[in-house]
Amino acid sequence: MKMIQRAKRSGQSLVEYGLVLALIAIVAILVVKAVGTQTTSTFDNVQSQMTSQGIASTAPTAASS
Repeated sequence: MKMIQRAKRSGQSLVEYGLVLALIAIVAILVVKAVGTQTTSTFDNVQSQMTSQGIASTAPTAASS
C-alpha cells in the first residue's frame, strides 16, 4: 500500500513542476517580447534622429565579405 501512495505523490510532484515550468516560460516569453518591442522603438527613434541630422542613411549598407 505504501508503494502505491509514493508513486502517486511523485506523479503529482512531476505535474506540479511541469506547471511551474510552463508558467515561468510564458512569463519569460512575455517579458522578452515587451523588452524587444521597446528596444526596437528606441533604435527606430535613434535612427530617425540621426537621419534627420544627416548623420546616417535610411538604408543599411551591405557588409563586405
